[in-house]
Order: sequence, then structure tokens, then C-alpha cells
Amino acid sequence: MKKIIVSAAVAALALTTTASALEDIKVNGQAKLWYETNNGGTNDMFNKKASSGEFAMKLGVTGKQGNVGFGASIYQTSTMGLEGLLVNSTRSETAHSATYGQDADMYVGEAYFTAPIAGATLKMGMQELDTPLLYSERWNVTPITYNAAVGIIPATENLTVVAAYVGQSSNGGTRVSDYAGFVDGSNPTPTATNGWASSGTPANQINDHGAFALAGLYKTDALAVNAWYYSLPTMAMALWVDASIKAGPANIKAYLGHMMEDEDLDANDDDSTTAVALSAGMAVSGINLFGAFSTVTEDGLLAVANVGTGGKKTKLPTAAVYLDGLAVAQPGATSIKLKAAGKVAGTGLAAQLVSCSNDSGVLGGGDSAMELDVIATAKLGDFNIKGILMHRDFDTKDAQQHIRLITSINF
Repeated sequence: MKKIIVSAAVAALALTTTASALEDIKVNGQAKLWYETNNGGTNDMFNKKASSGEFAMKLGVTGKQGNVGFGASIYQTSTMGLEGLLVNSTRSETAHSATYGQDADMYVGEAYFTAPIAGATLKMGMQELDTPLLYSERWNVTPITYNAAVGIIPATENLTVVAAYVGQSSNGGTRVSDYAGFVDGSNPTPTATNGWASSGTPANQINDHGAFALAGLYKTDALAVNAWYYSLPTMAMALWVDASIKAGPANIKAYLGHMMEDEDLDANDDDSTTAVALSAGMAVSGINLFGAFSTVTEDGLLAVANVGTGGKKTKLPTAAVYLDGLAVAQPGATSIKLKAAGKVAGTGLAAQLVSCSNDSGVLGGGDSAMELDVIATAKLGDFNIKGILMHRDFDTKDAQQHIRLITSINF
């Protein structure tokens, strides 16, 4: 009930102040239906015990008063009463709820303000983030947002400096300090069936003391370089650098990620994790072709992945739908990705193949795993429809298939 009261209060505040001093008021929303089923293990495709789903509604508002802007959004999620009939679990249990299996949940997704200060722009409050090692994942029915203060400073024509403090996520996740155990064996290894790394009840604190980030973003017509430094007090420090250039028709990008545990900060980096990756993409006769390679050092304890969600997703270019941060970004992983995408009769079609090898046990089925995803997107009137067919192969267990269907409408 507390979440509903808070959400209603935010919406009421936005509406009651519109008539007085606020300007440029814009309202936006989305309705989304999310469903997935699989035939892994003893499951049968479309059987309720192998299926999960949820319906979500978002309502957002933005506006400004002079130089000061604001934004707020609320979400309401429900299985529409189909839990136990068509599905056995909801998606919100891993997207935002602090209590697994909670249904009919309403909560505040974003509530922030923006303001200029000394030539910079400050954005503070609950917001979506997009940084290489701490960001809002959007694969689930609702996105993850964070309590954060972000300063954006245009240093020169080509260089932007970003400084940020990130405290908590609005909607669940795993403590960063918990997820190191998934590699060294102190906690159960995440499995392909749960799709989420958690060693217990989710907590929304980013580390025990929050996270600090500082970045320099440089861009010209010929070259783009992004360098990020992260400090997670008492837990780790991290570095991320990516650089992209255009060579004829091809876009080439290189990546370097480095994670170091706190105990190594003043000693040596024998237990640190380093990932390097390379990707290239180009368009040929209306088809976008993409290839990528990544490798992660073996001796580290931390994945080069999203520290806001226990490493669920990663910005390394070799990730697939399920072979994601829990696979390709883990210490000891070597991965290859090939992808082709285009349009046929107005329907977007893409196929991607990812192969990952790792003998540390994190793949959940031997020392290697492969995933083939076929993705189709289309519009049916005002409805956006996305379907994903996933085929997954493992060394030591049977192959399995997943079907994910997402239907949404924006207003």
C-alpha cells in the first residue's frame, strides 16, 4: 500500500502544479505484455510451469519551470489474474519487486530534476542510467532505475566530462558485493533456468556505500573514445575504455574492461579481471552484418558486467539473450558472436549466433555453450510486436528452446 500512496502522490503533484508555474508539460505512457516459455529439462513448451509473463503499464510526465526541468513515471504490473493458469511466475520478481512473486505492484520508476550549474547540467533523483558498467537494463518487462546524481560538463567542442554518484536501484537487483561469489564458488552458480543472479533476498543498495563514476567522452567525425573510472568503496574499482573508428564501410570498435577487488587496490592485481573485445559491423545490400570477439582473464573474481544487477547483462559486444553477463563476461570466458539483420516486407528480421567457452562451471552445462537467436519485429496497427526464438546447446545436457513474445503500445 505504501508504494501505491507514493506513486499516486507523485502523479497528483504533477497534475496539480501544471496549472500554475510549470511549462512544456508532456505526458507519455506505454502498455506492455511480456511472455516467455521454454522446454528445458522436463518442461513442455507453453506449459504453465515453464512459462512466465506479466502486463505492465507506465505513465510518465516531464516539464520545466524556467531552467529547471523534471521527470516522473509510475509503473503498475500484474499477470491480469493469469498466474497459475497460463504462467507460474511473474517477470516483476526479477525486475523491480523486493519480494519474489509479488503481483499487482505499483511503484515509482523515475522522479528527478535537471538544472544548470556553473556551465554544467545536473540531473538528480531516480533516473535511468546508461554507462558501460552501471546501467538500466531494459530486457525485462520494466527497466531498472537508480537514485543518482549525474553532472554533465561540456569541456570542449569534442570532449564531455561526466561525474556521477549512484546510490540505490528503484526496483530490486543484487548487491554488488554478493555477485563475486558466483565465480569463486561461495554461492550457487546462476543457472540458465532462473535467468537472474541472486544469492538471497534482493537488495537495492549499489554496494554498501554506493558507486562513484568519472568519465571523459571524446568524439570527432573520425574517432570516438569513451573512458570511464568507477569506485565502489570497500568492494572494487573498475575501468572501461571503448574506441570506435570508421574504416570505409565498416564500423570498428575496441573494448577494454578491468575489475579489481578492494583487497588488491594497494597490493597487486593477481585477482583482477580484464576483458578485451573487438567488433566490426557494416551494411551489405541492405543487410547489416556484425561480428565480435571477446576474452576475459581467468584469475579474477568479478565479471566485467553491470554492477547494478549482479552482472546480469554486459556491454561486451558478444552477449546473446541468455549467454549474457552471466556467461560471456565471466572470468575465463572466450566468446564469438555473428549477427545479420535486415527487413523483409516491413518485418525486421535478425539472426545471431554466440558461442562461449569457459571451464569454470558458470555456463551450467559443461565447458561450452552455444545460442542461436532469431528475432522478428513488426507493427500491427499501433501495436509493436517482438518475437524471439532461442535455441541453446550445452556440453553436458540436452539442448533447449525458449520463445519470448513482447507486445507493446506507446501513447
